[in-house]
Amino acid sequence: MSDNQDNNGIKRLVDVGRRYFMLNLDYARLTAAEKMTVLLSTIAFYSLVTIIGTLVLVFLSIGVGHMLATTVARVAAYLYVAAFYLVLFILLFVFRRKLFVDPICKFITRLFVKPPEEN
Repeated sequence: MSDNQDNNGIKRLVDVGRRYFMLNLDYARLTAAEKMTVLLSTIAFYSLVTIIGTLVLVFLSIGVGHMLATTVARVAAYLYVAAFYLVLFILLFVFRRKLFVDPICKFITRLFVKPPEEN
């Protein structure tokens, strides 16, 4: 009788362990799906914002070029607009870590790394 009870206890312990493992695996899958959904939706949103922003910037640049062409030569007006974008590009390049790398790193870290719990 004792061997039968020990056998049932071990079998029950294995079943509980298997169930615990499967529940943790399901939890990990759901968490990964949630994090990937947030990440992909953020990428999609900022991609659309970038595309629409680029279109707006192109039309604004053309408008500013035409407006400047009324006061200076047409070629000089478009060169002024190009110079503005060159300065903007240089500033973005110089401050790329602070403007792009650090915020993306913080976002990914907050998304995938769980903050330590306080006791």
